[in-house]
Amino acid sequence: MDNNQIYTGRKLLVILLAVTLASFLTPIYTSMVNIAIPAIGESFAVPAETLAMLSTAYLISSVVFLVPAARLADIFGLRKVFVGGLCLAALAAFTAPFSISIGMLLACQVVAGIGFACVISNAIALLSIVYPPSRRGAAIGIAVAGVYLGLTAGPLIGGALTSVLGWPSIYVFVLLLCLATAVMVRFSIRAELFTTPGQPFDLRGSVLYGVMVLFLMFGLINLPDPLAVAGLVFGVVLLLIFISFEAKTRYPVFPVRLFTENRVFARANITTMINYGATFAVSFFMSLYLQVIGALTPMEAGFVMIAMPVVQMIFSPVAGKLSDTIGGRVLMTTGLVVTGIGMAMFGFIGTEYNPAAITLNLAVIGFGIALFGAPNTNLVLGSVDRRDSGSANSILATMRQMGMVISMAAATCCIILFTGAGAELGSNPGGLVAAMHLTFALGAVLSFAGAVVGWTAVPAKR
Repeated sequence: MDNNQIYTGRKLLVILLAVTLASFLTPIYTSMVNIAIPAIGESFAVPAETLAMLSTAYLISSVVFLVPAARLADIFGLRKVFVGGLCLAALAAFTAPFSISIGMLLACQVVAGIGFACVISNAIALLSIVYPPSRRGAAIGIAVAGVYLGLTAGPLIGGALTSVLGWPSIYVFVLLLCLATAVMVRFSIRAELFTTPGQPFDLRGSVLYGVMVLFLMFGLINLPDPLAVAGLVFGVVLLLIFISFEAKTRYPVFPVRLFTENRVFARANITTMINYGATFAVSFFMSLYLQVIGALTPMEAGFVMIAMPVVQMIFSPVAGKLSDTIGGRVLMTTGLVVTGIGMAMFGFIGTEYNPAAITLNLAVIGFGIALFGAPNTNLVLGSVDRRDSGSANSILATMRQMGMVISMAAATCCIILFTGAGAELGSNPGGLVAAMHLTFALGAVLSFAGAVVGWTAVPAKR
């Protein structure tokens, strides 16, 4: 039965509202944690590279579980996995305020990553299943705007809570939001949604995938340590084995054929990883820069940092709607170019705090990301059959998260390079700025390279 005939009119609107709320939840969590990083560092007395692991631990666990979570949703139902992920994230948020060490807080971040992987991997998939192609781009644009609204509200709410009640209060806020979202999704989407019910779950492929990702991410984060290089090489070997194994599996957890047989899908996903690899560390560095060098409070830093997500929130629905008519290639390529320009502009930011220049740079990057996000998502999901929508969305989400890990790995390496391992937070402002400059310069190069790749993502003539 066609899902588009079942979910029409008011039902489509309710589903869109539920997915947008869930899309709002995941970024507000990460952005609130980012704004609280200096306060967490003071609480546990740990260096900057350890604080970077708060984001990295969350990202790695989400990357490991994104693809299996989407496959489980295909087989057992999107709603079940979606709500289950929200409940798991709520459990992590409940436990985090009671952390007695940075290790315990990192463990909570890992659990939260698993829970939110179930949400991220299935949010857009719900829309892509129930919305017709002529309206899919606009719906995705609204959901993506929810992401940027979360990014906008995160620094403000997180900064206010951290300043007034301390960093544990941000987890209490996330706990309440998770529970409210789970209730709304559970009762707004009455019928379970399946894409491939009854098919077997590829457990061996899932385990191989998880081990491969762990070795690859361990290698990237700890470069240039010799042990990290060995881990990275072993991860690449496992990647080749995984591709060969999945290509021969009848019901794979990771459909390799989507990359080998679909040029648009492959190149649009590559640009996704490039875009997030170039830009994700911006929030991390800005949180440190504004509070360590700019001497701002968490709340004041939050007001400055909203420049980027506010621009994203405004222009993302417009870009999504335009992608329904003019296609995604031009928009996402332009977005990558604009993002590269914004990243390069940060090279002129020094140890003298200049709020106007920082706000302008963040706005430029936000505009570029807005032009890229929804059109890229629409291009990826529009390039596959409906039966592959769940897998396609999970792969796209995995590319995003892997890009984020790459960005944080680059940030960590640059911090160690310019400030030294174990340096106290704020002890070397010049080194922090130098690390930021190099990370953002790499991001600019990546963005311009991604624009070239994105421009070649054109469908083959039929």
